[in-house]
Amino acid sequence: MENQSKRLSNVSVGMGGTLIITIFVVLSLTIFATLSFTTAHSDLKLAVKTEKVESDYYKTSSKAEEMLSEVYSAMMVSKEYISADNTANEDELYFDTLSKKLSEIEDVDFVYEEGKFTVYYESLGEMNQKICVDLEVFYDQNNNETYYEITSWNLANIELPIYEEENYDLWEGIEIK
Repeated sequence: MENQSKRLSNVSVGMGGTLIITIFVVLSLTIFATLSFTTAHSDLKLAVKTEKVESDYYKTSSKAEEMLSEVYSAMMVSKEYISADNTANEDELYFDTLSKKLSEIEDVDFVYEEGKFTVYYESLGEMNQKICVDLEVFYDQNNNETYYEITSWNLANIELPIYEEENYDLWEGIEIK
């Protein structure tokens, strides 16, 4: 009777369990590797886009600073036209001269009304952004000094043209009778 308690085959049950666990581990590692690669690739694309936008911002800001320098140079040249012993209204003479000098600079708008001289310009970027600058220019008659105050220096999106949407009905459906 003792011989009947022996197994009739040499196959162990533990072999299939080990194979299933090995397949599960390999499959899990493959899925996690694919997810990691996808995340790293999307992070790289975001970093490249961010670098382009930041680079464009600094170029646009540099252009705005250069235009501010041109406006300031026009202010200094206009101040030189005012003589110290001139008895006429120096404010009017200064702002008239400044208006002529600013009209020579491209893309600079200015308004002079009620003793307030305002300068406006935009510095356009390549990545759908612009910097809008508003300046208020002052002239001190007593000291023959001119200065400006930046009232706004804003980053904004460039307005893109709006196209009319054309809706095409690609599938009219099925008539049910």
